[in-house]
Amino acid sequence: MLSVRNLFIFVLLLLTLGVGAQEFPYALEWKREVSLLSLGGGLSVGSHLLESRIRPLTLDQLVGQRRHKVWFLDRGATRNECDVARVLSDELLRGAMLLPATLAISRRGRRKGLVLATMLAQTMLLNDGFTKMTKVLIRRDRPLTFNEQVDSGAKMGSDARQSFVSGHTSNAAALSFFTAKVFHDLYPDSPWRPAIWAGAAIVPLATGYARYRAGKHFPTDIAAGYALGAALGILIPQWHKSPTQPGWSVGMAGDGLGLSLRW
Repeated sequence: MLSVRNLFIFVLLLLTLGVGAQEFPYALEWKREVSLLSLGGGLSVGSHLLESRIRPLTLDQLVGQRRHKVWFLDRGATRNECDVARVLSDELLRGAMLLPATLAISRRGRRKGLVLATMLAQTMLLNDGFTKMTKVLIRRDRPLTFNEQVDSGAKMGSDARQSFVSGHTSNAAALSFFTAKVFHDLYPDSPWRPAIWAGAAIVPLATGYARYRAGKHFPTDIAAGYALGAALGILIPQWHKSPTQPGWSVGMAGDGLGLSLRW
C-alpha cells in the first residue's frame, strides 16, 4: 500500500509540474465569506454542545443488539474489529490534512494564500458542522456495538452512538477533493489533473474502508460521509470562482439560490 509519506511526496511533485493560467480563478466577497464562516462555525459549535446530551447505551440495550436487525448491506460491518485498521484510518486522515498545504508550494498558491485559506476554513468548518450535527441528531449505533467479541466498555461511551456519518471519511474527502479542485482550477493546462483527481478519490475511499474494517462504521455511513465531504470540497471553491472565469457556479441569484453557466 502507498504510504502517507510517499503519497505526500507524489502530490508535491505533481504540484511543481503544473502549468498555470494567467488569471487567478477565485475572488472573495466579504458578505459571502462571513456568512459561510458563521454558518460553519455555528453548526460546529452547536453540534459539539449537543453531543453532551447523548446518553450512552446501557447493558440491557447492548444485550438487545441483534445483527439480523441491521440492513443486509451493512450487516457485514458488525463482525469487524481491527485495531490496526483503526490506527491506519487515523494516519490516512492525518496525511489528508497535509494535502491542501501542498498548494502553497506553487507561486500562484502562495500569492493568494489568504483566498485559499479562507475557502479551506469554510470547507472544513461546514464539513465538521454538518457531519457532527448529523451524528448527534441521528445517533446511530456503531457496528462494534453489535459485535459480541468487543468489550462492553468500548460500547458504552457516547461515541458509540455516533456512527452516521463517517467523520474520518467526510474530512478526508473534503480535504482531498478541495485540493484536487483548486489544482484543477489553478492549472487548467496541466496533464496531471486526472492523476490528482484519481488520488483525491482514493484517499477517502481507503480511509472509509479502514473505518469499516475497524468496526467503526457501516458502508452507508462511509458512502454518506464520502458524498458530503466531496461535495463541499468541490462546491466551496466553485462558489468562489471569479465572475470573469468560464464555467458553472452556484450562488445567490435574485431572491434565491441559483446556478449559472458562463462560457
